[in-house]
Amino acid sequence: MPPLPDDPLRDRVGLLARSLVLKRASPDTLIQIASSSSTAQAEGADPIYTEGSPAAHALLLVRGTVRLDATIAERTVPIGWYRAGEIIGDEAVYEVAYRTTAIALGPVTFVKLPARALRAALASDAELNFAWGNEQYRRMVETQLRLGSLGATTHVRLAAFLLNHARRFGTKRAGANHITLDERPTASQIAAYLGVVRQTVQRDLDKLETLRAIERANGGGLHLFPEVLARIAGDEGPPSSR
Repeated sequence: MPPLPDDPLRDRVGLLARSLVLKRASPDTLIQIASSSSTAQAEGADPIYTEGSPAAHALLLVRGTVRLDATIAERTVPIGWYRAGEIIGDEAVYEVAYRTTAIALGPVTFVKLPARALRAALASDAELNFAWGNEQYRRMVETQLRLGSLGATTHVRLAAFLLNHARRFGTKRAGANHITLDERPTASQIAAYLGVVRQTVQRDLDKLETLRAIERANGGGLHLFPEVLARIAGDEGPPSSR
């Protein structure tokens, strides 16, 4: 990588390189994107951006968690949670308005990636273009599965949610037959994601524990058994959620 002229630019390049998508870019492309980027913070009830507002930037999350909501059939539903290293608002690259509303779940730090700079980078860097396209496809499939599972019984939807959450944020320790979530989502967070009340989440957690799909650990953690969760989410869910 060529020498960088200042520490802030060097820091932003380092942040971009943490992204599973952006790290596929060449060093020159990372510098190109970072040169026009800036860091920002958000906290509180106000959305980071809202559905239908002008989409000028994609955002690379550096710290914190963001929930994306979308309006579908005149109903606002959560369609995903995103954490450090993930990009939100990526529709800004090709669209003039955001398709979702981004809600900060606590203090959030992010890098603002100008859509124009991203378009130029994607046009000139084949590796980045390929990685970006794969991520877009993964997001589309994940969202379709999420929305398709809305008609499933709630413990099946919870199983699918926990399975996806475990694969993204869990830890598989050597010799263990489970995945550990040291910091599990709260019942309120899960309820908001699934569109149910907290009491339903507590009831379905009890049911999944009875089915030996999960095990509550001391200290608030959770042991998840992926084979059992996959069987519940796949075998009992509707075809659109399998």
